[in-house]
Amino acid sequence: MEPGDVVNILGVDHVFYDEFMRTGGTVAWNNQNPGNIVRSGEAESYGAFPGKQNRGFAVFPDEATGFEAIRRYLAKRGDRTIASVMRDYAPAGHGSNDPEVYAQKVAAALGVGTDTTVNSLDDGQLTTYANAIKDMEGSRPGQTHAPGALPPDVAQWLAGHPGRAERAAADQPFARRGTVAEGVKNIQRRLNELGRTPPLDVDGNFGPRTDAAVRAFQTDHGLAADGMVGNKTWRRLMDIQG
Repeated sequence: MEPGDVVNILGVDHVFYDEFMRTGGTVAWNNQNPGNIVRSGEAESYGAFPGKQNRGFAVFPDEATGFEAIRRYLAKRGDRTIASVMRDYAPAGHGSNDPEVYAQKVAAALGVGTDTTVNSLDDGQLTTYANAIKDMEGSRPGQTHAPGALPPDVAQWLAGHPGRAERAAADQPFARRGTVAEGVKNIQRRLNELGRTPPLDVDGNFGPRTDAAVRAFQTDHGLAADGMVGNKTWRRLMDIQG
């Protein structure tokens, strides 16, 4: 395992660092990315692990670097207003995002209007802005494990999948409509194995047909039909006989 690697087992992510592994918390906490900055070249320029991501978000080597990345992201958009920045940072339609409400919360924390430009804020206000984003994204702690004290299921899974290619082939990510990842292919394959008609394209794209298939599976097996493949849905997918 390398720092920034992520192992997904039954919809639960386990994020590895030099001296520990994080799991069970919010994605922001697991990734040491308090602003939930998406994985990109820009995030990497702020110190995120190159090429690493968890649920589409960047993974940082420590929380201080992750927090400073929020400040640097904001400073780069100095000529933009708070309202404009928040529309890009938390676009409407991504989950429960409401950028207008977010902008109002930021402005209230700063004691300014949402039409205030970022470059008019002083250094302390920029930190206040970054903290407001951190609070809105949420950062509930989970568990931290040393390399030699991993949970038994994780240690067993790693022993059974020692290579990077093997881990990618067995990936079981939390996924929902809009997720594009290699692990989505495993959801599509499994639904096809269980008799999905017509069969899904195994393309790793969690589109409308995969969403409909997941919801139908959840309904048929007594699960909340929310279209999200998390721990309960993964367990059911793997437990039943095709």
